[in-house]
Amino acid sequence: MENESKKSSLKWLNVIATMATTVLALTALITVVLTVAAWKGQQATARPYFILKESPKVDLGNELSFELKFTNVGIHPAVDLSSETIVFDDQLTGKPIHHDESAIVNEIPKDSSSSLVMTIPSQEILPKQLNINAHYVVVDLHYTDPILKKAYRQLIYLKWNGVKAEKMQPTVHVRVEERDKIDVYLKKEGIDLIKD
Repeated sequence: MENESKKSSLKWLNVIATMATTVLALTALITVVLTVAAWKGQQATARPYFILKESPKVDLGNELSFELKFTNVGIHPAVDLSSETIVFDDQLTGKPIHHDESAIVNEIPKDSSSSLVMTIPSQEILPKQLNINAHYVVVDLHYTDPILKKAYRQLIYLKWNGVKAEKMQPTVHVRVEERDKIDVYLKKEGIDLIKD
């Protein structure tokens, strides 16, 4: 009888030890999962990210030109910055009046800016007109985080409201419903920015 009692006690001790080990293993696994999630969140906040701190500049001298000044507000620098820019009438008819690609060789550290200047030939838009229709400006940015060795992409949709009664109108961000129409127009023109 005493032998059976010892066996039963050992059996229960083994069950308790196994349960304790399982709880410790689960706790360790949860800790690892939370640590990885926090690390990924930290990566996302450290990556390079470009914003327009200033309103785009529009100049109507002998030609129409747009200057967009992008600032890296991420913690990590950006390298291999390239852009594809497209400018077209807000009526979404006809060919784009500007479609160009450019690249910047230098690294763009945190809080540094880089300008993108687009010049529209005067045969496309006569600068001295009293009224100029609104135009969309789409910028497709590609760049790499050299620390994480990861590539990123940003699509920026803007609308320059043109010139009305000889007064320059502001440049604003595009509304969601406009973006869908723009994407259809670009696809119709054979410009596929929705690659990713």
